[in-house]
Amino acid sequence: MLKTLIFVSIFLVFFVGTTTSVFALGSLFVQCPEQGVVANKFALCAIAQCTTIDKIAYCKCEVLNQESISLPYDYTENQTKKNVCNLLVDGLDNGYTVSTYATPVQVLKDYDPVVEKKGPKMALYTCNPKRNPKTLNALSAQCDGGICFSSTSGTIFPGMGEVKFNEIICSCPIVKASSIGFQIAGPYPCDKSYYKKQCEVQSTTKTGTIINVGAVTGSASLLSKMLDGSFPNLTRCNF
Repeated sequence: MLKTLIFVSIFLVFFVGTTTSVFALGSLFVQCPEQGVVANKFALCAIAQCTTIDKIAYCKCEVLNQESISLPYDYTENQTKKNVCNLLVDGLDNGYTVSTYATPVQVLKDYDPVVEKKGPKMALYTCNPKRNPKTLNALSAQCDGGICFSSTSGTIFPGMGEVKFNEIICSCPIVKASSIGFQIAGPYPCDKSYYKKQCEVQSTTKTGTIINVGAVTGSASLLSKMLDGSFPNLTRCNF
């Protein structure tokens, strides 16, 4: 997954905004629900924070019902070829869902928390190793394809506190940042202390370490472009 998103971001740097680039990269991803399937429940973890237990991140994500995009995670079951969209449908009656991606409205410049009532306004923080060497090899959670269990909704989860009924805990691998850097969501107005704390996490050995869900720099914007048809106008924090 990480190698694929690094490739996506390098491609983005050289071909950003071109029809050819989006078409070419679109073949690497799948949009759910697929044609003819109405179920579209998924977990959005793009702006989530996570607690860590035994080298796994447990992230408090938002449950949504709309179109989303993901790597396909192709597999075969009973000689039938399936992908992440099938997992989403299968999870509806089996107590789980999957973390996929849609543009989180909380980081859009025109987001109005009073009207949309989806929590406080947030921003996209870029953890850039060229500006801050401490972000090189820093740790974040990679949640695309993470499995999330419905039994965690409406509970108290260790390290995450209250999990509302429209939220869910997803288990996600912890990954090191690449030389390209990574991006996380955080508070707005921009908070440099938050940036330093969450962009410079070097170890999750201690149980309960708080990390963010991260994405290789530029990859989230490109996924939004493929899903929504245009690049999102994001609130950004760069230090």
